[in-house]
Amino acid sequence: MSGYEEAGCEYLLRGRDDAAGAHLEERMSEYAIEVENLKIRFNLASEKVDNLKEYAIKLAKHQLMFQEFLALQDVSFKIKKGESWGLVGANGSGKSTLLKTISGILKPYEGSVKVRGNIAPLIELGAGFDGNLTARENIYLNGLVLGHSRAFMEEHFDEIVEFANLKKFLDSPIKNFSSGMKARLGFAVATMVNPDILIVDEVLEVGDMRFRRRCNERMQQMMAGGTTLLYVSHNIESVKSLCENAVWLDGGKVRMIGSAEEVCDTYKAEQERLMRQKKEERREKLRAARKKYDYLIVGAGLYGAVCACELTKRGKRCLVIDRRSHIGGNVYTENRDGIQVHKYGAHIFHTSNKAVWKYVNKLAEFNNYINSPVAVYRDELYNLPFNMNTFSRMWGLKKPQEVKDKIAEQIAELGITEPANLEEQALSLVGTDVYEKLIKGYTEKQWGRDCKDLPAFIIRRLPLRFTYDNNYFNDRYQGIPIGGYTGIIEKLLDNIDVMLETDFFEYRKENPDMFDKVIYTGMIDEYFDYCYGHLEYRTVRFETERIEEPNFQGNAVVNYTEREIPYTRIIEHKHFEPDEEREHPKDYTYISREYSAEWKPGIEPYYPVNDEKNSALYEKYRELAEKEKNVLFGGRLGQYKYYDMDKVIEAALAAVEEELRFH
Repeated sequence: MSGYEEAGCEYLLRGRDDAAGAHLEERMSEYAIEVENLKIRFNLASEKVDNLKEYAIKLAKHQLMFQEFLALQDVSFKIKKGESWGLVGANGSGKSTLLKTISGILKPYEGSVKVRGNIAPLIELGAGFDGNLTARENIYLNGLVLGHSRAFMEEHFDEIVEFANLKKFLDSPIKNFSSGMKARLGFAVATMVNPDILIVDEVLEVGDMRFRRRCNERMQQMMAGGTTLLYVSHNIESVKSLCENAVWLDGGKVRMIGSAEEVCDTYKAEQERLMRQKKEERREKLRAARKKYDYLIVGAGLYGAVCACELTKRGKRCLVIDRRSHIGGNVYTENRDGIQVHKYGAHIFHTSNKAVWKYVNKLAEFNNYINSPVAVYRDELYNLPFNMNTFSRMWGLKKPQEVKDKIAEQIAELGITEPANLEEQALSLVGTDVYEKLIKGYTEKQWGRDCKDLPAFIIRRLPLRFTYDNNYFNDRYQGIPIGGYTGIIEKLLDNIDVMLETDFFEYRKENPDMFDKVIYTGMIDEYFDYCYGHLEYRTVRFETERIEEPNFQGNAVVNYTEREIPYTRIIEHKHFEPDEEREHPKDYTYISREYSAEWKPGIEPYYPVNDEKNSALYEKYRELAEKEKNVLFGGRLGQYKYYDMDKVIEAALAAVEEELRFH
């Protein structure tokens, strides 16, 4: 038992006879941690002192002034042995101060903290390391700091090295290690024993996904062995997953104590309310400031955000506005009960452009998700894209040449030489069976009309793969950002003025002199007040719901290809981040049914209808756009063009380079 623990027990029993003390100890022994009316006070200097000499002079002359700051005020709670508790709260709420007090690093100003059992405090991983020493030397040093003997460290040395996965770097100075490597080593040393109490401060937020999963597994093992857990994280879902109970600290005071789910949900709702309030205050502040900008960027989607970021890097002042209440445009993802929901449909990033892949990887860590959708036709299920798995299921054929012969035979029987419409075009490419089961109904739902009434050029080709490969994309790089796409947009727009729920036409009317140029990513026909008429779009309606089962369909994307089923596909969002689900399994899921529909004014346009009529109409608007001074049109709506995400980034980067070439 450490000196701190001995002092705690001595305080507990002091002033009582043996019988009373024994009775009290027996009654109170169910608690591992007791915090009663705790106050922690810090003295903050009211003026800056640059060196020790100046400090001594001011101290001697009684010129040092301090302001009292209560980091914790009247905090009280009790944790029973073997329980798991989370601490939640905003930055500066007192969470880390409380952990340090329980660990014995800080002493109470008022009140008491009583701890029973040995503690493994993971508050600052690697705090006991010496940067000039090797990893091997630091293992022994850190073990000594944590109270372990050299014999103990020698006994567990190989286990520590294996868990940290740093065998190749044992004799390298630790000052050359990344923060993730230091974290792995610190965690491995600190958790070599099953402590009575494990105190963790944001450890799962350090390192990559695999390291966080291993940390989580070791913590689960400790708790299964009776260890009491006190855990701090800004990841509310990890608190709910690991902990039974929670304490919400707000400004150093206890705001709420209860079940982890109830406390975390209430805290999350409050944070969202404050965030909305902060956004509105910022919006009003920007309006009142009447700041002059080089560029007004209309649309906080991927195109607008990349333009804003790159222009700001080059010293330009940018304001980004958007009609919606959030940034991100159609790539926006929102956290619903720990699942990143793609609010506007599935977005899988894929590219063969190495430069674009490097660009996005600076903004987020991507997983290795491979898009492998499946299609349901009546009681049959097929792999997509069309490959040997598809054909084998459809015809029972196993050899590529057999499949080629089968398709060629069906095409020959049709005798189509000049396809007059989409149906004939598709039949001439893939034959009858593939068309009827996998193309016809799905396409008619997407376009809202019979395939015979659609132009042939919509389907110029249909890729047929004669390999057993379910990877939908041919691009070299593919994945989904861990934590969703919204984080990417947040980084792109970091330190850039943003006004949401703001209409461009109203803002321009009210503030005509507040910007020099416009980058417009809205509908090009709307910009010109539909003077030539409306361009046509297809739109998508989403029905998103929580399902109380852990796995609804076993795949992220399932297409429904028969026309009688009204939706085109169902997205199950948790499957986009399989590592997250393995680390924090949930007994519920979120799905979205997608319904394709004709666009009407007032709803969100998605896909341009690039037929002959609309292409001619767009050309007329494009000619107007070229004559517009100081306005650049870009993106899916501004250029009436379907863009994959990588092509959006390419186009935005190219537009900025072109814009700044002569400016």
